[in-house]
Amino acid sequence: MKDFDWIDVADLKPWLKNPRWNDQAVQPVAASIEEFGFGAPIVVQSGSNMIIAGHTRLKAAIRLGWKKVPCRILEITDRNAERLAIADNKTNEIADWNEEHLQEIMAAFEPEELENLGFNDEELNDLLGDGQNDEDNIDQPATEPAKAFTNQTFTLLKGNCLERLKDLEDASIDSVVCDPPYEIDFMGKGWDRSGIAYSVELWSECLRVLKPGGHLIAFCATRTVHRMTVGIEDAGFQIRDQLVWCYESGFPKSLNVSKAIDKNLGVESQIIEEKPTQGIGGNGVFNGHSENATWKITKATSEEAKRFEGWGTALKPAFEPAVLARKPVEGTIANNFLLHGVGGLNIEKTRFPYGDPIWFGSDEKWKREKITIKEQKPTVVGWGNQNPLMNNGVSIPNPNGRWPANIVRFKKAQRSEREEGLDHLESKKGFEAVHRKEGSAGVQNPRAGAGRTSENVKNFHPTVKPLELMRWLVRLVTPEEGVVLDPFLGSGTTAAAAMLEGFSCVGCEMTSDYWPIIEGRVENAKRQYLERFEDGT
Repeated sequence: MKDFDWIDVADLKPWLKNPRWNDQAVQPVAASIEEFGFGAPIVVQSGSNMIIAGHTRLKAAIRLGWKKVPCRILEITDRNAERLAIADNKTNEIADWNEEHLQEIMAAFEPEELENLGFNDEELNDLLGDGQNDEDNIDQPATEPAKAFTNQTFTLLKGNCLERLKDLEDASIDSVVCDPPYEIDFMGKGWDRSGIAYSVELWSECLRVLKPGGHLIAFCATRTVHRMTVGIEDAGFQIRDQLVWCYESGFPKSLNVSKAIDKNLGVESQIIEEKPTQGIGGNGVFNGHSENATWKITKATSEEAKRFEGWGTALKPAFEPAVLARKPVEGTIANNFLLHGVGGLNIEKTRFPYGDPIWFGSDEKWKREKITIKEQKPTVVGWGNQNPLMNNGVSIPNPNGRWPANIVRFKKAQRSEREEGLDHLESKKGFEAVHRKEGSAGVQNPRAGAGRTSENVKNFHPTVKPLELMRWLVRLVTPEEGVVLDPFLGSGTTAAAAMLEGFSCVGCEMTSDYWPIIEGRVENAKRQYLERFEDGT
């Protein structure tokens, strides 16, 4: 029996629901394949040729011009193919290095032999440095980096936003972008059931400090956004739209109705299959169960429960809404812009690049028409104006990208993004960060509201928005050299986003544990902005 078959790349079908983002890994994998060849074949499902493992290797091979690639074909069901694909990716995350052995091996390599191994310069420097004072550095936070000096300012108002916003002058803020508490008692946190998101007094303060025509963007949960919207409107804002952030990676927190009925009647649900957890979830843990436990597949036993087999109580969460509101303008929009520099949305700075996953729609139209920008010709339209985006009556893509929509897609913030710039802070254990018992299902099981099993956590805020999302939002509503306000800084994502975009920021945060995290992330963002500015990018 052959170990693998050579299959045309055109005949392979990527897993359309692949939840892994791999574009950043394609170039180093291509370099590795070019030097060493295929170390492991691509794993595909028999019959469908759907890729189970090896999407990055396929992209790398295509980049190198390969027409065929080695594949191992598995006889496997659709469901198990998906489970294997997830397990393959997850187990790669869990593995770690024995750095002592790794250093010993890599120290023997010549400099050119260190290329194409997937390590960047910083990682190689950490591994192959002189090793002096290693004992002094074990488990010690890094030295706090030097501050970056830019024209931007950041003001952290420590305390309750209802009080601290009173320190700001009238009409001194260009935009408000924030992520208030969702008022859903998240993880039993007291700050998420205070009612502050519905407070007319709070939003009235935001209205006061905003310039006329200034915009407010405030996130909320799907089931509480209506109450927050009313509070914002009652404070005097004009509700302009609702924005939708999609992420597609939420876990349904649903109750199995038939099981609940059996339990209520004192009946044991019938076990139809029992599997060991080892190998299903990686590292011997699945749905919060330990290595020696089993995963029980059950069905309803009582007649009452059988009537509701397959019923649950919740859908999979895949988006979060945000209110887009505006302080009333003075006179006309044109007059307001001349007086205050705000009043609209920065369309050109927030267009969607064609093919960018931020946009849900299809760009096949442009591929099908095969029209390039060079072919663009003005076409007179019905009311006598020229439309520069028409060619012989056929629309062609704007060179700056698609007009921004009120629905966008950004992946959730990964741990590396949350922790960036915080090396100098002390760490917490994952279970300490989420205030749960070590080894509990609440720590190990995302459906229980945690899923944070990291050994060392520096940014332990439980609801961190992705930087790219917040950067897009502050660009949308903030003028050049403008000032962004966030009354609920949390771990400082809005402030960091403002720094990266060249704006200034004022923010409030009442939880003192988050202050060092905010300051570290802001300083890191300012350094990145300064480096980009100095590079001319």
